[in-house]
Amino acid sequence: MRLILIRHGEAVGNDSGVMLGRQDVPLTERGRQQALALREKLPRPNAIYTSPLQRCHDTATLMNPCPDLKIQELAELIEIDQGIFTGLTWAQAQSQHPDLCEELEESDYLIPVPEAESMAMAWQRAKQAWKQLRRHSDEDCVWCISHGGFLQCLISVVLGSDRLWGMEIPPAAWFDFSVRVDLDGRFEAENTRWWRIHAFNQFP
Repeated sequence: MRLILIRHGEAVGNDSGVMLGRQDVPLTERGRQQALALREKLPRPNAIYTSPLQRCHDTATLMNPCPDLKIQELAELIEIDQGIFTGLTWAQAQSQHPDLCEELEESDYLIPVPEAESMAMAWQRAKQAWKQLRRHSDEDCVWCISHGGFLQCLISVVLGSDRLWGMEIPPAAWFDFSVRVDLDGRFEAENTRWWRIHAFNQFP
């Protein structure tokens, strides 16, 4: 299966550092142009999945090169819930929750944010998303439009990692993998003909 993981184009608030989480906002004009540019760069899909949030739906619609191809909503692709930080910049969070922000900055360990989804929960959700995506055949090309936070979890799952790897994923960045899903009972982890990375965190 050819699997293309895509972060949505720039959305309202991205350029000012707002922690959007599950706040539903549209694309900026720049984000719309990014989505249109992506359509010309990627292999044509025969399946497109998107997060339920508008910025991903809009990106998927603008990118879709096949008028008859239905865009499918996959709830598991939604962004990580930022809890009480939703809609705030880091400076605003520091002003409203100074003790918590200081603890987050100084600790080497994960500190729970009230009302937020934990990374462990998001990672489990990524495993569920991957389980659904693997129902496709090896001949399929699948696009998934999601979010910068959640894609870190999904990429770790796709790569078979036993840990989460942090990375900055710009708006409209994409990751392009070939993965074997029809294994016929066999599994060769060292077979690089089955598992390939064609692009990693590329962006227009």
